[in-house]
Amino acid sequence: MNQRIPISKVKPGMILSMDVINHNGSILLKKGVMLTDKTIQILFNKYSISEVVVKYEHNGEAKNNNHKMEIIGANPQRYTNIINQLNHLDSTGLLDMIKNDAIKVGKMMLETNFIQHTKKVESIFFQAIDRTEILELLLKFRVISENGREHFNRYIKTSLLATAIGINLNLSNSELVLLARAALLYDIGNCLVDQNLLNSDYVLPKNEKKKLNEHVIIGFQILQEKFPKEISLPAYQHHERFDGSGYPNGLKNNDLHLFSRIIAVVDVYTALSYARPHRPAYPTSEIIELLLGSGDILFDYKIISEFLEVINIYAEGSLVLLNNGDVGIVTEIKGKPIGKPVVKLIYDKKWRSLHGKEIDLSTNNLYFIKKVID
Repeated sequence: MNQRIPISKVKPGMILSMDVINHNGSILLKKGVMLTDKTIQILFNKYSISEVVVKYEHNGEAKNNNHKMEIIGANPQRYTNIINQLNHLDSTGLLDMIKNDAIKVGKMMLETNFIQHTKKVESIFFQAIDRTEILELLLKFRVISENGREHFNRYIKTSLLATAIGINLNLSNSELVLLARAALLYDIGNCLVDQNLLNSDYVLPKNEKKKLNEHVIIGFQILQEKFPKEISLPAYQHHERFDGSGYPNGLKNNDLHLFSRIIAVVDVYTALSYARPHRPAYPTSEIIELLLGSGDILFDYKIISEFLEVINIYAEGSLVLLNNGDVGIVTEIKGKPIGKPVVKLIYDKKWRSLHGKEIDLSTNNLYFIKKVID
């Protein structure tokens, strides 16, 4: 059943049953499209559309698919079969184990990765994992995915960092919990794609990369069954980019959910921080330079700047290796540009003493920190 309703009463998730036509006769939106907050605002504010025709159920309520979004070009049966693999795993008796493990890893990372909001991030994280559905998916990700432990640790780190950015952006407590959960689960689709592609030791050709990119669809389909859009949308959008060059839909920054924009930045940081079969881990300094150079091109610069405010890149007292092979200790970070502290040199690459000579990396462009020595 179809019904014409005023634009003021249209809600996100309603489905159009007739094309929306502007005053010049051009089609703005085709029937079958699910309306969102943004499209409703555009129809009203930009095109002065006063009413639309939407699908109505027999009970007289407009059909609302707010929690189930159809992915254009997707094969529903194929993804249903994949998702069933996840659902059939038995997690009985293991949830306490995965929760305790997450708490342990989270506390360890908070001690070494943050310069702001440590206590609040910890509190939000504990709230985020205090839900059975979250723990079940984390457990299943660990079991199904190759390198499950490494991925588990990485997504906890992503969640903590994303939460800290959210605090800097003045998100409410309830929003922060949703963000923390979204950042834990946004890559869940990776556990159900071909693991040989995910862990390949070569750069994937276009056809194989396309298959791997389907993880965003799989992840979204998994999450939208159980969680609100704040958690499911980042799974679908975290590879979209500021300038529209990302996938799956080439959306630009203003069309993306805030959580998706936050997680996109942290995802790149944590992904490049870990070694992959086809490449070594990137030095932190190179990742920071990549992010800064991509501001308002690939990523939202405001998110990048907030991210750099919360992360502890090089703590004072850290033992570091410079690009020329010298080994030193970070002695001063306050007032210095991100990633460019003062380092007291101890040994050169042949282990000859450098007698504590200090070098200010913010004024000497020949040297940079290659890695922190554990």
